[in-house]
Amino acid sequence: MSIKKEKIFHGIPVSSGFARGPVFVYQPYLPVISERVLKPDDIDSEVERFRRAVRNVEAELRELHQQVGREMGKDFAEFIDVQLALLTDEEVLNETERYIREQLRNAEFAYSQTLKGLTVSGRAAQVPFFRERFADMADVSARVLSVLLGDNLPSIFGVKPGSVLVAHQLPPSDAALLDPAKVAGIVLEAGGKTSHTAIMAKAKEIPAVFGADAILKMIQEGDEILVDGYRGLAILNPSANRLKTYEAEIKREQRRRASLKALVEEAPVTLDGKMIDLSANVEFLIEARQAKDNGARGIGLFRTEYLFLARRRPPTEEEQFEIYRDVAELFRPFPVIIRTFDLGGDKVIPGYTEANPFLGWRAIRFCLDDIALFKNQLRAILRASAAGNVKIMFPMVATIEELRRAKLVLEEAKKELRKEGKPFDENVEVGVMVETPSAAILAQQFARESRFLSIGSNDLTQYTLAVDRGNERVARLFDHFHPAVLRLIKNTIDAAHEQGIWVGMCGEFGADPMGVVLLLGMGVDEISVVPGLLPETKQVIRSIDTGVAAEVAHQALKLSTALEVERLLEREVHHRFTKLARSLHAVKGAGGE
Repeated sequence: MSIKKEKIFHGIPVSSGFARGPVFVYQPYLPVISERVLKPDDIDSEVERFRRAVRNVEAELRELHQQVGREMGKDFAEFIDVQLALLTDEEVLNETERYIREQLRNAEFAYSQTLKGLTVSGRAAQVPFFRERFADMADVSARVLSVLLGDNLPSIFGVKPGSVLVAHQLPPSDAALLDPAKVAGIVLEAGGKTSHTAIMAKAKEIPAVFGADAILKMIQEGDEILVDGYRGLAILNPSANRLKTYEAEIKREQRRRASLKALVEEAPVTLDGKMIDLSANVEFLIEARQAKDNGARGIGLFRTEYLFLARRRPPTEEEQFEIYRDVAELFRPFPVIIRTFDLGGDKVIPGYTEANPFLGWRAIRFCLDDIALFKNQLRAILRASAAGNVKIMFPMVATIEELRRAKLVLEEAKKELRKEGKPFDENVEVGVMVETPSAAILAQQFARESRFLSIGSNDLTQYTLAVDRGNERVARLFDHFHPAVLRLIKNTIDAAHEQGIWVGMCGEFGADPMGVVLLLGMGVDEISVVPGLLPETKQVIRSIDTGVAAEVAHQALKLSTALEVERLLEREVHHRFTKLARSLHAVKGAGGE
């Protein structure tokens, strides 16, 4: 019997961790659609057959919605709402029925032709938001066509425990049903980090790599695969040497996780006794629960964009209130900082495109141009403040005028709630997310009119260096250790403290161990990272003396290049932070706004 040759596929690291197991190939549903010419007398019955298929699928999705809501939270069930919206889209339904009546064609053919036209026009737009919704549309259409054709859809329930699921794409409705006890890992040929399937993989903590191009062409029966969710590698039929190397790394990872688990109940306090508020960046209720289990002392950044993007309409006040309230209650008495809609840039506004979205109509600018939508969200946040320690944060503020206008809208929302007799925290704290150079330079002025400042290092870095962090051609220039970025961060921290308010970091910088050294040396009060990195970040914090870190930060701020800063940190960490140096090999840098 010949030994199968090892083959390495490079992809996108979507969900961290390691997995090894036999390949389970998820075969997509490829319907065979024939074209039939109808008799005029058959038109009404064919239209009804189409409507009945849609109703059947709608019932299936509503049942799935309830299941996902029970298992993962009602906010996660919003993904199924996206599919329900696509299923019942009036344009699709009306165009399909028109095609049946005018072209005298069978329902499945009419439906497929309608979707083909929409898909072509959507792909031509090359908009990331719509590209990532094709998976949802494909999922919905497959369900409708299977009913019309009387076919059975492929099922993930046949996967054997310990298997690695490999597919071109995984429908979001199937991803919602993945059982981590059975599926050890996921490898997809397509998909992005912000797709629904990616988010579900991370929430279920299943190691995943997407973008492993053409892997299905190489798979044979009996193959084994190794998933490296840290480096974005899928290794088909790993060699004995490869397995030996990874087995050692996996054992180290297991030991590290076990030791970090013991830190959950420990305080995030430095060697010299400074308490740091270690919080979490979250987007979903299930992530908030994970954050609490990992020892978070609050939510430093609660993103709310998914509430908007998961629908084809803005979320109602009540829909928002229920989710904000649940998170506030979960973390009471610790703070939950809710960021108002940060739409635009890499978070595309449905139906809207522009040439340079990162410099265009986004975040606070978008909200101040749609006062009704903005006030609706502020009312929901205010109402949730009655259930816990809620704070409000405005994103991408570049001018004092923007902050003042936003606070005026907030006061109007408070006035309305008082009149309606709805309770809220009259002293709810309002802060600014410092992610534009203008906000960092004018930090003194912003601090005078805010209760806290939170630095978003990802956008602050790209705006300071004029580098689009999503552009592969200039990605190498994106470096948050650039001295210009460090000086803006230091200026923001100093300005906040001079005005007597606290300052936090909720960007990727705060999840980098070397970044934590600088932040503590600069005097930051709070650090917020993704839930999975809370134990690692706490370990770093507990390994640092802030006095020594201050000396290192002082030296770093005098340097001229990011490379010089990084070399300084590497040298000083190994010479002056021996406890941190011993654990650094186990800490993975990740996070983000």
